[in-house]
Amino acid sequence: MDPRGPFPVERAPIYPADCVSQQPHEAGVARAFVAVELPADLLKALNGVQAELRGRGVRARWTRAENLHLTLKFLGPLPAGRLRAVTDAMQWAAAEYAAFELTAAGIGVFPGIRRARVLWVGLTEAAPVLTRLQRSLDERLGEIGFAREGRGFQGHLTLGRFSAIPPDGLIADVVSAYASERFGSFKVREVVLFQSDLRPQGPVYTALAKAQLRDPR
Repeated sequence: MDPRGPFPVERAPIYPADCVSQQPHEAGVARAFVAVELPADLLKALNGVQAELRGRGVRARWTRAENLHLTLKFLGPLPAGRLRAVTDAMQWAAAEYAAFELTAAGIGVFPGIRRARVLWVGLTEAAPVLTRLQRSLDERLGEIGFAREGRGFQGHLTLGRFSAIPPDGLIADVVSAYASERFGSFKVREVVLFQSDLRPQGPVYTALAKAQLRDPR
C-alpha cells in the first residue's frame, strides 16, 4: 500500500475530534507546534534545577513548569481547516517508530557561552531515534505545505531565555557544574499538536491532537 494513501484500519489516525480539548478559533491557531509532553516527576526535577540556577545568580525568563516540553516542530499559524491534514501527517510519522526512552542530562546554551540566549537541558540515550522521528515529522508536514527546517535538529528542553547576554564566566561555570548531571528519564509514546495562546501571564498551551508511536513489544 502506498504510505501516502488511505490509512489501513490498524493505522487509523487519532483525529482531532477524538482528542481535542479545545477547538481552534475560526481564524486559525497562532504558533501551533508539535511536541512531546514531559511526566510530572521530570517537570518537578527541572523546576528544582531552575531554582538552583537562580541561587547561583543566573537571571533568565524561566519557562514555567507546566510549559516545559520537548518541541519537535513549529508550524506557525494553523488554519482550522488544516487540522486533520496535520494530524494525518503526525500519525504517519509516529507510526514509523516504536516508543523509546530519553534521559534529560546536562545543561547547555544557544548559540554559545559568549552569546548565550537560551538555557537548556540536553537529551541522551535514544537521542538518534528522536532525531529520526523529528526528521520524519518534518518530511511529512513538508509534503502538505509546511516549511521544512533549514538547520539541524538538536533535541532539548528550554529552561529559560536571557533578556540580556549573561557573563561568560557564570554560564561556563553552570555548564561545567551540570555536565554529568542526570535529571530523569521519560518514555516517548506519543507526539502532541499544541496551540499557543499568548496571555499577560505568559503563553498557555492547549493540546489539539495526539499521535501514538508503536508499542515496542
